[in-house]
Amino acid sequence: MAALLEISDLHIWFGAAEVVRGVSLTLEPGEVLGLVGESGSGKSVTSLAILGLLSPSARVEGSIRWKGRELLGLRDAEMRSVRGREIAMVFQEPMTALNPVMRVGKQITEAILAHERMSGREAKQRAIAALEAVAIPEAARRFDDYPHQFSGGQRQRILIAMALVHRPQLLIADEPTTALDVTVQAQVLELLQTLQREFGVAMLFTSHDLAVVGEMAGRIAVMRGGLVLETGACLDVLTKPQHAYTMSLLAAVPTLRTDREKPLAVLL
Repeated sequence: MAALLEISDLHIWFGAAEVVRGVSLTLEPGEVLGLVGESGSGKSVTSLAILGLLSPSARVEGSIRWKGRELLGLRDAEMRSVRGREIAMVFQEPMTALNPVMRVGKQITEAILAHERMSGREAKQRAIAALEAVAIPEAARRFDDYPHQFSGGQRQRILIAMALVHRPQLLIADEPTTALDVTVQAQVLELLQTLQREFGVAMLFTSHDLAVVGEMAGRIAVMRGGLVLETGACLDVLTKPQHAYTMSLLAAVPTLRTDREKPLAVLL
């Protein structure tokens, strides 16, 4: 099976600082790859580079191939045809990702109409269906509410709805539960797992929390200082870590358990 996404020898600089140093990763269709590392490890910068969302001051070298097509160097118009429609992203802080002075329903319908030709009425119905799919209560009534009228967990669900409204083949979830309390975090993770299985979307899931990544991913890549230190199947990385940094991350995980559905599931 050909890789859906292939990152090869990726280097990223901001001025003289090299923040990503030769990263290589692959992602297969329908696979969930967990990218784990502390703040500043380069995982979020790598994610943003995939969608061409780095600032103009960044210098990028290497290769990012999407279904065999090189993304680095694409013109903005070409990149927009991929971004959102084929590859979507859920950011970690919904209050900065959502426009605070625009009604939530309008934000979702604008995202739909940016990529698809349909009437405003059809876009509204699809937006309401997307909100219902992520379990927003009374979605049709709340279509015209503003972001501040939703809880933190609901705002994150809205971002997930916006990301999945085009049924992308890849969802990049960049620390999507960092700002949430433990109970809401578990609910959002369960929602992502359910939607991933239902739609068969591949996922690149980044987090500083190995416990969370262990719940989500089938394969894990560990990053530190712009380098990928270790990559492997979830069970192998969690039970037979090869790098001292991975061992230190595991030492911070409070509880591990084994069950039938997941060979090794990390308790939240």
